[in-house]
Amino acid sequence: MIPSRTKRIATAALATALISTATPATQAHALGITDGLIPIADALQTIPQPAEDIAPKVPQPLADMGLTGTRITAPFHSDPGAIRTEFGAPGTHPVASSLPTIDCTPIYALYNQILRFNHGNNVPPECYGVTPEGPNPAIGYQFIYPTDLEAGQRAPLIVLSPGIGAEPGMVHHHAEFYASHGYVVALGYSVANWFGAQMDIAALAANQTDLDPASPLYQRVDFSKILLVGHSAGGGAAIREAGLLDKLLQSVGREDARIEGTVGINPGPADFGVASPPSPVPTLVLAAEHESLVPWPLSKLAYDRATGPKWWAVVRGAEHGVYLDASELTVYDSLVISFADYTLRGSEQAARVYQGQDMLLKTDSELMNVTTS
Repeated sequence: MIPSRTKRIATAALATALISTATPATQAHALGITDGLIPIADALQTIPQPAEDIAPKVPQPLADMGLTGTRITAPFHSDPGAIRTEFGAPGTHPVASSLPTIDCTPIYALYNQILRFNHGNNVPPECYGVTPEGPNPAIGYQFIYPTDLEAGQRAPLIVLSPGIGAEPGMVHHHAEFYASHGYVVALGYSVANWFGAQMDIAALAANQTDLDPASPLYQRVDFSKILLVGHSAGGGAAIREAGLLDKLLQSVGREDARIEGTVGINPGPADFGVASPPSPVPTLVLAAEHESLVPWPLSKLAYDRATGPKWWAVVRGAEHGVYLDASELTVYDSLVISFADYTLRGSEQAARVYQGQDMLLKTDSELMNVTTS
């Protein structure tokens, strides 16, 4: 059981310092640095948490930009609205992945405590064990996919990216949720996850595995139906790549490659539009009401530039890192699946979320400040 919160959070500052000065796991072990890390994480886990958020008073101009400062957070809770009620359940497809997750430790165990104390997360995400705290490369890709695709049956592709500095396994449970709905997920990561190289890596790897007769995904990926999804810096990268990634795939012979949509969750500004085309495809941008890292104007840069159909919505009560919480506890994954079904599958049910005067996006109780054009 996750304990309730209290105001005692000074140790989170220590966790931040430890993360920012972390050394590779092998070196840390040789120096004896890791000896105290796991007990620190365990100690943080035992600290009770407040029943209500403890929030600083910020100047109104900052509040108008969505910046609510660093907060001590109670566990995030939002009653399901219409969108989560319709799209929030896992799908029916059994799922497998190219790499299993493990408990995050030692460095990202502390990262998880920051998510708990400052972002309202209820359930700590797991990790892949990448450098600096594990043997797996910090730059790479993984596949998460439905296992019941028949020979010759191709599934739409979701290319997924975590945020800057996030352990890629932390978004694995989201990938499993998407795969359970019948999507092949290529998860790419590069530590920075800023400009989109990680999404290029994942998409090119998906192309190669689709061509490999020994792969479980041999001829199983539909490259004519691609959705890009990312969080934080990865969200900015997803919007940036919306005008670029299909051209990359076409250049290596995947002539049918088409980006049909992109979702930026609390997206960073990527290259500020200096070196990338505006998104030409349906674009969904989601912001957090209590934003401590990416002010709304930065998130809206790519939204404002987008030339295709576009939607902007703010998730009520959310912090920047709430996306990393369990899928069933927030509206984020319900929005991703509804947008995937809408853009890649032409679902009439999903169209109700994004079309018409009474679109659910505008009336859903979990969302606010919705605009579209």
